[in-house]
Amino acid sequence: MTEINFSDDLIKEFIYSVYRKEVLLNLEGVVLTEADRKKLHEKRDFVNSLSEDELNDIRTWIVNRLKLLENQHQ
Repeated sequence: MTEINFSDDLIKEFIYSVYRKEVLLNLEGVVLTEADRKKLHEKRDFVNSLSEDELNDIRTWIVNRLKLLENQHQ
């Protein structure tokens, strides 16, 4: 497998993008409401509060999952 550097910022951005997509897909209207903005801010704060150990666990899970997928397709 190609060596990929999953920086903390990259992992945080990925997780937040998933949350952002979830909020946007569940909009009740066309425009973000104050409640929608609040949800996004809560998700962002959660992502930013992840500890180094939590980020390392996530990074390990991602790498292991990619290796598994690669092995399945060989």
